[in-house]
Amino acid sequence: MIHLQRSLARVLLVLVLVLTANVLWTHHITAWNPGMRNPVLGYDAAQYALAARHLAETGELATTYALPIELAHHASPPWPLAVLQPGLVLAQAWVFSVTPKIVRLPGAEPMLFNDPTRREQLVLVIPFICFLAIGAAIGMAVARLILRVRPESSIWLTSLAGFAAALPFLLDPEAQHFASGGFNELPFTLGLTGALAAIALGRAARFPLLFGLLLGLTGLFRGNMLWIAPWLAGGASIAAAPGRRRRVFVIAMIGWAVPMAPWWWYKWQAFGSPAWDLSVLSVWDGIGGRSWFTLNHLPERPEVPGGFAAVLPVAQKIVANVPRVLLAVLTGPRALWVGALVLWLVVTRRRDAVWAAGFAILGAAVANLLIAAATIPWLRYMFPVRALLEVAGLLAMWALAGRLGTAASGRSIVRLTRAGVAAIAIAYGLLQTERGVQEAATSSAERGTPRSRTMNEIAELVQNEVPVGEPVMSNLGPILAWRAQRPVIHLAQTPDDVAACRERVEFRHVILAFRDPERAWRGWDQILERPAEAPQNPDWNVTFVRQYRSQDGFDVVWLELGPMKPGLALHAK
Repeated sequence: MIHLQRSLARVLLVLVLVLTANVLWTHHITAWNPGMRNPVLGYDAAQYALAARHLAETGELATTYALPIELAHHASPPWPLAVLQPGLVLAQAWVFSVTPKIVRLPGAEPMLFNDPTRREQLVLVIPFICFLAIGAAIGMAVARLILRVRPESSIWLTSLAGFAAALPFLLDPEAQHFASGGFNELPFTLGLTGALAAIALGRAARFPLLFGLLLGLTGLFRGNMLWIAPWLAGGASIAAAPGRRRRVFVIAMIGWAVPMAPWWWYKWQAFGSPAWDLSVLSVWDGIGGRSWFTLNHLPERPEVPGGFAAVLPVAQKIVANVPRVLLAVLTGPRALWVGALVLWLVVTRRRDAVWAAGFAILGAAVANLLIAAATIPWLRYMFPVRALLEVAGLLAMWALAGRLGTAASGRSIVRLTRAGVAAIAIAYGLLQTERGVQEAATSSAERGTPRSRTMNEIAELVQNEVPVGEPVMSNLGPILAWRAQRPVIHLAQTPDDVAACRERVEFRHVILAFRDPERAWRGWDQILERPAEAPQNPDWNVTFVRQYRSQDGFDVVWLELGPMKPGLALHAK
């Protein structure tokens, strides 16, 4: 009877969480309105979708979009993956492969997925499933954990606690946003959720190789797992018996390396080093007047300090950015949850599996904080560990509340305190959800990317006038490459740098689309302001200009370039 009640309670918990997640996702995506006010694919999501489509159609792990810096290594398309991680590419390629061009369901109109505009909607499948799965996994793991620590607890009360712990995650507008586009944050977060649950429930210490394989598969979605994996493996080793701790750590790290090994081999073959990653250049963003734009929009490797000369400027950047990122992470009651976790780790003497999981997520958060501070200090890059850190902090608050007393009156205070903590977390989540929906509705109408109709118009022109396989250059980057089904090189740093890009690979068309000249990049704003004068500059080699104003308020300028000079053409060959 008890087993039946437990099974029923778990099924109901999962169902309620999945339904709640679906309602919240629908609420957010309706405000964001992908496919109408703005394309489903933004800049990052389009990069993954392009590589996935290419893999599904050709079996080759490559892409038809490149930054100018990539031309220094590989001139002609398709280009090897220099920035992306392979996890989401592989997952989306599978979705593209198994989804037919036309889906027919009994009693319903056929659903068409036979053109880029329709097919881009498939990128929502993986993030949406992960959003549902993370909510259910948090709820199930918390319910199991409470029963493991307090076997005498009510089955229904533990399920309610699991719901209260998972609901703040589902209410997080960042989580809802990442579930509304083709991002890799939620698949990575799902892997972290499984890893922390495995540590807390003692599974990681019992099966270190399987645990390590989980870390490796998760690492295929985000490169920062390189710095987080040792903390998680350390958590698994702490949860193990004293005589097995070193063995558990080593086996877990070996397991992590197994799924990563083919990816390292790929980079070795493509770039000459298994550690090569273009995103490493983001360390120099904001140092010495450099920016991500200046570092990546010339067809050559930038000169940056190396060795000991790099230590001081990078350290200064980290010191300057840590307070900024930390302040963003600790807004609202988040500081209370994190403080509670730290306090609980300090006052708890028993170093069991639960303590090890708390240690692991706190260590992973510190490592991720330093990575974000050293690269691009955006809260987005903290999301996976930040979201799970809040769940751990909420549980720590409940655990600390249990120290208030054991008598009847004390137990009442404990229950009220725990209920109050959950109420604060949920109320803050509801507030953030509403703010997120309002922000989504506002920002979707003000994005720097044209709406779907305009993108389709530009893509149709490209398809009609650019031969298949011939690259174009555009600030619309991977979004245009997806819609037009042509290789796209992102815009060079200035019009004067286009010729250097053409030395690497020949192209004849440059397409600009900005809301107004003031929003155009330096150098390109001159062309947006006076496009008719572009052919007068002999260095730009512009032979023909077309311009128009789109219905959604974008200035679109199409530059047709003349033949390359003989010396440059010879160099390109």
